[in-house]
Amino acid sequence: MDYFHYTYKHNHIDFNSDIYKVSTYHYNWHRGVEILVLLKGRIDMSCNSEVFTMEPLDSIIMSPQVGHATLALEEDTTALVIHISKEFFQHFDPNFGMYQFVLRSDASNRNNPFFTSLRHNAAQMMLLMVNGKSPDYQLWLEHHYLALTSAIYREIDAVKSIPVHTKPVDMTVATFDKMIAYIDENYQQKIELEDIAKIGGYNVNYTSQFFKRQLGVSFLEYVLRLRLREATVRLVNSNDGVAHIASSCGFADIKAFNVAFKKRFHTTPSEYRNQAKEMGRKTKLHDWKEIISTQEEDIIELLQSCLPYQSEAREKVELDEANQMLEDVKAQLEAIVSKLKS
Repeated sequence: MDYFHYTYKHNHIDFNSDIYKVSTYHYNWHRGVEILVLLKGRIDMSCNSEVFTMEPLDSIIMSPQVGHATLALEEDTTALVIHISKEFFQHFDPNFGMYQFVLRSDASNRNNPFFTSLRHNAAQMMLLMVNGKSPDYQLWLEHHYLALTSAIYREIDAVKSIPVHTKPVDMTVATFDKMIAYIDENYQQKIELEDIAKIGGYNVNYTSQFFKRQLGVSFLEYVLRLRLREATVRLVNSNDGVAHIASSCGFADIKAFNVAFKKRFHTTPSEYRNQAKEMGRKTKLHDWKEIISTQEEDIIELLQSCLPYQSEAREKVELDEANQMLEDVKAQLEAIVSKLKS
């Protein structure tokens, strides 16, 4: 069975793409540009200490320096994501790695030409990856990739910034990566903020502020969301008992697990498991993502619904053709009038 999980490298083009079921919580700080298109459902996005809700067909584009996290607000929330290496853009703009930017859609601009074309090109790329690797498919894939990246570069050029007046340690991705990596490896155990402060080389108060600033949530909330994330994955993808899942995910007891789970998802762990199994979505786990099967027809239909699109260039050609026809008609009428007068 094939899944929506692809890596593409050819000459200077380098990207990977997925369609996945958004998990309960996942923090990211990618080394490349991330493009996320929400296909269905709703999510809370924490980005640059701002928290906002994304609706179906909303998109967001983030620079490599921007930490972010997603929290699904509905069952079966699904997203298309493309990661593009910053080196691709640096072929054309050597300073690209210094830029910081976030571009996102909402109700006011969701269907403007830029975001409409972004969804069109992203969906075309994914469908072409599904269909095969013949030369004509590859050429079309790279056509849509270049259309996507050139449009993105034009948009970010107006909003990009280069961070200044920031403590050097804040700019060191490796430092924060070490802190996050430690939590990701040890959240099933008892873990304290003091442990994280030592890894980062900060005092506890600064670590707490730094954590909230980077993620938009507190240290304790981040650890809780990691534990709930693993619990939801195990509920859907294993037959382990609820008490065993609670214990192995780091909860003190099943009561604490049930309370936290119901507060977050408004249902019990057992009900959540039953709902997921009734849905029967075909997925596979990859790096904590539930990658969706290419056999899911509703996902294919969602991608195809993004395809109808007319570029501004084509619109200009058609407008020019219409104007020329109008000028021809006017010339013919003037000739007839002139002939009648003579």
